[in-house]
Amino acid sequence: MATPFDPNGAVRFDLRTGAASDARGARLVLVPSAALASLGPDAITAIGLAIGRAAGERIAARLGGESGVRSAAPKLAITHLAGELAIAGIGAVHIERWGRAMVAIITNASIDDDMFLGAVLGGALSAASGRDVAAASLGPDGTATRYFLGSPATANHVRVLVGKGLGYAEVLATLQEGTS
Repeated sequence: MATPFDPNGAVRFDLRTGAASDARGARLVLVPSAALASLGPDAITAIGLAIGRAAGERIAARLGGESGVRSAAPKLAITHLAGELAIAGIGAVHIERWGRAMVAIITNASIDDDMFLGAVLGGALSAASGRDVAAASLGPDGTATRYFLGSPATANHVRVLVGKGLGYAEVLATLQEGTS
C-alpha cells in the first residue's frame, strides 16, 4: 500500500560540498523565478517539461511505478502531484473533475506563464502515469489558472476553443457534449 506524500527529506542541502539534491540524489539548482520568466517560449517550455518529468518520476517511484500511479486512489496520486509541485516552488495545485474532464487549478504560481505551467503539469502526469498527457490553459480565474488535462489532441482542441473566446465552463461543456 502506498504511503501518503511526505515532504521530509525531499530536498537535501550539503553545505560542505555545495550541493542540493532530491531524495534520490539527483542534483538540483535553485533558480530565481524571474530568471525563468525571462526566457523565451522554447526554453521555458523545455525547462517546465524537465521539472514536471522529474516530479512525475519521483511520484512513480513512490507509488510503485507507472502502473502503481494509474491504479492508485486518485486522491493519493493528486496529493503526491500537489506535494511535488509545491516543493519545486511551482505553486499550489488542486484537481477538479468536470464529468470525464480533469482540470488542474494552480494558485500562487511562481511563474505566471501558461506554457511553463502547462509543460510542468503535462510532464509530471506523463512521467508518472506512462501516458502522453498534455495540459491546456483554460484561462485565469481571479488568482488561479485552470488547465485541462488530457490527450494532446483534446488539449489542442481546448486551445482552439479558448482562442475563440470561450470561458472554461463553456469549453468543458463542449467537451462533455462530445464535440471534441
